[in-house]
This record gives sequence, C-alpha cells and structure tokens, in this order.
Amino acid sequence: MPESRSTEPLVWIDCEMTGLDLSRDTIMSLACFVTDHNLQMLDPTGYEAVIHHTQAQMDAMGDWCKQHHGPSGLTQACLDSSTTAETAATELLEYTQKYVPERRRALLAGNTVHADKAFLLQEPWTKVVKWLHHRIFDVSAIKEAARRWAPTEVLKGSPQKAGKHEAKADILESIAEAAYYRRGFFDKSGGGAGL
Repeated sequence: MPESRSTEPLVWIDCEMTGLDLSRDTIMSLACFVTDHNLQMLDPTGYEAVIHHTQAQMDAMGDWCKQHHGPSGLTQACLDSSTTAETAATELLEYTQKYVPERRRALLAGNTVHADKAFLLQEPWTKVVKWLHHRIFDVSAIKEAARRWAPTEVLKGSPQKAGKHEAKADILESIAEAAYYRRGFFDKSGGGAGL
C-alpha cells in the first residue's frame, strides 16, 4: 500500500544536557517550535526553559560541557533559574498541546533528535513524548542521504551550522536546514518553504 500525504505538524525540540549519560545527566535547557507540514511557524516565539541545577551538578559536568556551557552563559543561567524540570515539562506539554491538540499526530523533529528523545523519555519529560507520534523527523537523516546521493552543488549550498549549542539557535538552524533540503529535493515548484 503506497504512503499517503501527511499534513500533520512537526514539534521541533532541542535540548542542552549536562552530558550524554542517561543514568546521571539531565536537561539544562530546551527550546520548542511547532511548524506545519510545510515548515511554516505556527508561533514565532516558541517555548524556552532553563532548568535549575545546583553548583554540584554543574561541577560534575565533563570538560566539553564546562567549556561550552560556561562561556555561553548557560551554566550560570541554570544556577540562577528557579524553574524545575517538572514545571518545564508541564509547560512544554501545554505549549505543544496548544498547537497539536490531537495525541499521536505530530512528529518530534530536530537534528540527531533521537538523542534529545532519549532524555525526553526520562521523567518528568516522558509525557511530552507520549503526546507525539512514535516516528521522528530527523534532519540529520536527510543530511546523511544528501551526503551520499545529492548532486555536489546541493551539498555545497547546504546551510552551515554556527555550533552555538544553544537550544533556541540550534532548533532554528535545524528548521532552516530542513527548509533547504525541502527546496532542493522535494519542492519542484520553486516555491520553497516560505521561511
């Protein structure tokens, strides 16, 4: 049976973590934007949260995290924040439901988003993932397909990442990158994604 056209939205989430060890690391900050199936923003403001962490948690981070999150200001923002993970998870779910009122319709989207999903499957975040479809929309998969099969000129024009490792900036870059690949591979009308 052939695939049918989807007009379901995409819920773009990017997380910054204290590390990548699911047994001990936690989400420091996250950003979320919701687009329609054509990558049109449903809300240009999005949702952002910085989660409170203790000095001990910040001190326990590995060198990479300390070297990136310290200079970016995220470490201090976590120390200063009064937002708990529980509060942020509830707010994130409410924000998602505002634009995605039906359960199991929208896909979680992002770059290498399986890593974010792994942390979002931990409490108290799991209710957000349970609201979404089981499939994910991973821009990294499209990028890897492009690296293997796209014409050289498409690769040369692909958006360059700033590498800020800041949730909002990273997720907006992911949406822009998806729009580029959409224009290059799927939108033969030349209309683009209208971002």
